[in-house]
Amino acid sequence: MWLKRGANYLWRRNPITRVVYARADRGLKIIALSLMLVLATALPYAAAVTLGWLTNARAELAWLFALGAAVAHVGFVVGLWLLIYDRLWRR
Repeated sequence: MWLKRGANYLWRRNPITRVVYARADRGLKIIALSLMLVLATALPYAAAVTLGWLTNARAELAWLFALGAAVAHVGFVVGLWLLIYDRLWRR
């Protein structure tokens, strides 16, 4: 019982879940998820550089960050386009 309650608590407090179920425009949701993607792909590289871990894997982590940033930029442009579309043509 307590395990189910704890999982439910974590599910409702999860930042991705909060963004998806928020009462915001769909463009804002996509932009927020894109920002979370950039942060999630930047954290391993930042930790490796700051703490000196995985010195031989820094190139791979940099590529992971670059790929995540590229996908997030596409998500940002799509979210911006959806915001403009919803405000101008879909009232």
